[in-house]
Amino acid sequence: MIENDLMRILTGGWVAQATNVAARIGLPDALSGGPRTAADLAEALEVHPGALARLMRLLAAAGILEERGTRFALTEMGALLRGDRLGPLATLYGSDHFTASWAALEHTVTTGEQGFRHVYGLPIFDYLAGEPDKAAEFNAGMAAGTYYFRRVPCKHDFSAARMVVDLAGGTGALLAEVLRAAPRARGVLFDVPEVIAEAGPHLEGLLDRCDLVAGDLFAAVPEGGDVYMLSRVLHDWDDEQCAAILANCAKAMPPGARLLVIERVATADALLPAAFDLHMMVMTDGRERTLPEYRALLDRAGLSIEYVAELPLGLRLLNAVLET
Repeated sequence: MIENDLMRILTGGWVAQATNVAARIGLPDALSGGPRTAADLAEALEVHPGALARLMRLLAAAGILEERGTRFALTEMGALLRGDRLGPLATLYGSDHFTASWAALEHTVTTGEQGFRHVYGLPIFDYLAGEPDKAAEFNAGMAAGTYYFRRVPCKHDFSAARMVVDLAGGTGALLAEVLRAAPRARGVLFDVPEVIAEAGPHLEGLLDRCDLVAGDLFAAVPEGGDVYMLSRVLHDWDDEQCAAILANCAKAMPPGARLLVIERVATADALLPAAFDLHMMVMTDGRERTLPEYRALLDRAGLSIEYVAELPLGLRLLNAVLET
């Protein structure tokens, strides 16, 4: 019934918060070995048994857990919330600075000012630079988000690449997947100094083929790569800032090089890109863009899209080359 559909929307934030809390207390990892009772889990997690049972009842109704008599088990979807998968992303989305910024959505819609800046008085990346613990949580969440980018080497052939440059690549989760798929390639991980300083452990076994380079996307990027990657970067910035980043990419790219842009592409009926577009409005000066909007940005830098490949969750890989 339509009333039930509306109530699911109105209570969706409660389900999201319950999911965030489950990830934060380590429930999915505690269930990774198989079904357990609420009492057993509560003792292992050091939480209140009755409260945990009620939390898990909601998670079971949402499809994250499954009740098996007196025990609970992870569903296939719930298993994605483990700490080695998307758990850190769930934790990040439930963090105080994310939820406080979304609480300012009415202010953003009324004034056009981003919610994060309204609440905290400065842009999110400036804020994170002064909050090491929150920056680590943010980087862990972003790295977990690359779980789905393990399919990127299936969408682009890296076998001929000698140098792959991951721009604003965080702690290197995506670059690691590419280097494992292309054993003859070297990699360059490029990001701000405080992020590069944390990247080493995430590239274990690959550091002999990877250079960690600190720098500023808006100043210049490393030259001479065969493949450049911008994964979920452009949506953080407005059009002029994106134009500056892409101009630096084009300047650094030798003839024959490619730029892989990985972003959610907005369409008329796609829920996730629309939701993330609102998230960008609340958190940054950026936005999710349509394919024609990405073509226009790339064209300003002398780049053209050669092909587009589908990725999960509304993401697409835009393969761009220098115009001749």
